[in-house]
Amino acid sequence: MKTKSRQGIFQGIPFLTKGWLLQLIFVIVVVPYGITHVLAQDSWLRAPALKVGDTIAFVAPAGPVELMPVDRYAKQLEAAGFRVLVPPNIERKWEYLAGTDKERADELNTAIRNPAVNAIFAIRGGFGLTRILDQIDYDSLRKSPKVVVGYSDLTALHLAIARKIQLISFHGPMPMSNLWQEDAPKYQYANDTFRRTVFAKSYGAETVGFAIPLPVAKNMRALVVGRATGRLVGGNLSLICATLGTPYSIDYQDAILFLEDVNEAPYRVDRMLSQLRLAGILDAVSGVVVGDFSTKDSEEKVAMNRVLQEYFGRLHVPVVLNFPIGHVPENATIPHGALAEIDSASLSLRLLENPVVVPQ
Repeated sequence: MKTKSRQGIFQGIPFLTKGWLLQLIFVIVVVPYGITHVLAQDSWLRAPALKVGDTIAFVAPAGPVELMPVDRYAKQLEAAGFRVLVPPNIERKWEYLAGTDKERADELNTAIRNPAVNAIFAIRGGFGLTRILDQIDYDSLRKSPKVVVGYSDLTALHLAIARKIQLISFHGPMPMSNLWQEDAPKYQYANDTFRRTVFAKSYGAETVGFAIPLPVAKNMRALVVGRATGRLVGGNLSLICATLGTPYSIDYQDAILFLEDVNEAPYRVDRMLSQLRLAGILDAVSGVVVGDFSTKDSEEKVAMNRVLQEYFGRLHVPVVLNFPIGHVPENATIPHGALAEIDSASLSLRLLENPVVVPQ
């Protein structure tokens, strides 16, 4: 009876008409879904990988900078064959920021709009990105994609770029943190993963994706075992929460969420993770990569670990703890928006696509 009932809608319809009807259903229902699904996966923009001769613009859109590390890293890049643009007033300061909102937004937009610029390196994080998110020229960045690099407060910029134009950007070390000390052994990992991710010479002609390298000694572990795919989104937990409810908030559906923070007490991290939970974010992601959550002492560290395990241990998606991301010397470069696979059992985070356009 059930079989007859299912066939009933086609009874009395000639064979050819049935075939035509099924094709029509396919065109109306299946094809648009398939096209939409493909576009959702493939429509993210990628900037060209950096090669010798390219121009890199240094900007200070957040906290005030120190000139010594800026000069040192600029010279290192120039010695490697790159051209570096450093604004003449880069040492400006306004309160706890690297200039007024207009100065910082204008500087960033000048780099975005300059057709000769191939990459934009934020010199440091700190504070202030959320003040200028609505002043950034995202349309020009869409028309001329560039490698955009930074972490900490720069999380706000990564989230905004992802939400506005779906351009893969790079959550990674900055000139004033890890990059200027590339010769120091403790910063070698950060510099190596940075070069591996954004520079063209790291890619072979047939290279498609790669596993994010891991440091030799890192206390990583799987909290929830599993494997999943999704686009990498996240960064600094405070900034993720600060942008919720705005046009620049995190695009989290089916994503692999990565998180880190610094100088936040366990009760504050607890409150922010509760916000993510109540917003439905933790139930919607496909996996979680937990980076470094620095604390002031060992007692706080115990409390922090308890908070992290309480929120993430209850999830039914793969979760890795203590991944090398954050305000630490071993700070991996994570392509924000890139398609990836997390395998927590093997502590692996593998990019399934090149996050940059590799020259042929």
